Amino acid sequence: MAREGSAARPRSAGGARGPGRPRASSAATIHEAALELFLERGYDAVSVDDVARRAGVSRGTFFAYCDSKADALWAELDAAIGRAGEALDAAGGAAVPALAEALAAAVAPWGAAPPAALRDAAAMGAADALRDAAPSRLQPLVERAALRLALERDALPESPGAAVAPVALVAAAAAAVVAWAAAPDRGTASDAVAGAVGPLAAGIARA
Repeated sequence: MAREGSAARPRSAGGARGPGRPRASSAATIHEAALELFLERGYDAVSVDDVARRAGVSRGTFFAYCDSKADALWAELDAAIGRAGEALDAAGGAAVPALAEALAAAVAPWGAAPPAALRDAAAMGAADALRDAAPSRLQPLVERAALRLALERDALPESPGAAVAPVALVAAAAAAVVAWAAAPDRGTASDAVAGAVGPLAAGIARA
């Protein structure tokens, strides 16, 4: 699947056309079809072939955009992780506050509406899949931030001085997003993340 900072390239789709659905040529259509099926049948009961049929594409076209059905589940979340990495790269100043700001900016496009994968995770039976995959999905962002912090502190990226703060901030942001998505009276995702990571970043900066 396309990960941080990249976008899936549209290609001509093949395969049988699903009922009532036009021939697909984008990752967004595959993602939408997957979420529909996860909600209807449950995440574990849906196969790649099921998603391809619903999207009206061939199996090969599915794999041009996604490595697995998990990629289809994570599409909007992966996009936010990618935005965080891009915002971190573009930000000036110290690494820790830059990461905190990047994390809040990354979810700003969601406003007060959680992505379907988060909003309907329990109904899809996908909560465990999201939780279990989160560390590996977030690791590239953590490593990106740790490298920047290591350069700033003249340390190795894997050293505690560089690795601990990014892990803490990214984990806090992830927990804040999950809590925000479940809240009935939620504000914006950006405010929820900023409220969680801002004080933590300030404390790290003072340490």
